Amino acid sequence: MSDLKQIKEEHGFEQAIIGPVGSLSFMQLSNNDRVIAAQKYGGVREDTGEVEISFYGMCAFKITSPKGIEIVIDPWRNAPGFGGYWFLIDFPITSCDIGLVTHAHGDHDASHRLDAGMILDRMGGVFELGDVKITGILDKHMCEPQNDLYTSKIMMELFGKKTCPPEEHMEWDNSMFLIETGGLRILHWGDNRQNPPDDVWEMMKDIDIALLPVSDDGHILTPRWGKRIAEKLNAKVVIPHHYYIEGLNLENAGWELPAVQFTRMMDHTFLDKDTISLSPEKIKDYKQHVMYFGEHTVTNIFKWSPPTYEVENVPLPDPVKAWERFKPKNGDKY
Repeated sequence: MSDLKQIKEEHGFEQAIIGPVGSLSFMQLSNNDRVIAAQKYGGVREDTGEVEISFYGMCAFKITSPKGIEIVIDPWRNAPGFGGYWFLIDFPITSCDIGLVTHAHGDHDASHRLDAGMILDRMGGVFELGDVKITGILDKHMCEPQNDLYTSKIMMELFGKKTCPPEEHMEWDNSMFLIETGGLRILHWGDNRQNPPDDVWEMMKDIDIALLPVSDDGHILTPRWGKRIAEKLNAKVVIPHHYYIEGLNLENAGWELPAVQFTRMMDHTFLDKDTISLSPEKIKDYKQHVMYFGEHTVTNIFKWSPPTYEVENVPLPDPVKAWERFKPKNGDKY
């Protein structure tokens, strides 16, 4: 029996698995020296007192702790077996110490694109390394979007499987990540549902920076839900993601709009770069203040634009009857 057939029979997968199953870490060119140093010394550099947050597009961020530990969350990939092609470019091969994946969808789980010391995939519980503490908060993927594009019924028809609890498949589960470092509590929502139970909310009190998947078309969270969740988290800063970026997202792939209107609903800053450095002191007076990266991403996004021409108004050449070079020498016919 082939490995693929055995996997399908034992686990009841309804769709074929394409390609090899297993880690691609053996292809990495780095090693675990940095995470060993963090384990032994508490970091890999002197403490800067600030946390860096870099935006890669889609839902992907790199968070760098004051002592230099690098965490990348939710790199993307195209997944032909699930929804088709969504991205015009690949997620860049990115080095980090810790890779985090919130759930098993192609726009979040390209861990093979991370040159990482370790991968924490859909983690629950608590992990600590150096000056970083990560808590995985297990809940469920959004299944009722409440937007104008589709409903849970349409989603079930599209994907051919149950998307809402109970008895949903693993790809409709989600792990939110609470990252504590540099005196900040940073929450990555993943694609979590809008209404987790009370015990989950209890784990997410007083968030300093909330990374929320809000777009103006409400693909995951509508602007209304983004605002309500930010308020319930008591977030000082809100950073939207999971919105359309020209040159990165394929048009008509399920997300159509940026998060400009959501940003304007609240106190906000339109950022002009792909990385910001924050500290408790810098954000102590903020209350649900939106910091919007827009199209500023670490990822090198290619945008095509038609060429422009600036031609001098030079005289046209005389018309040449090129065919006359074949004119018979003696008369008009050969």
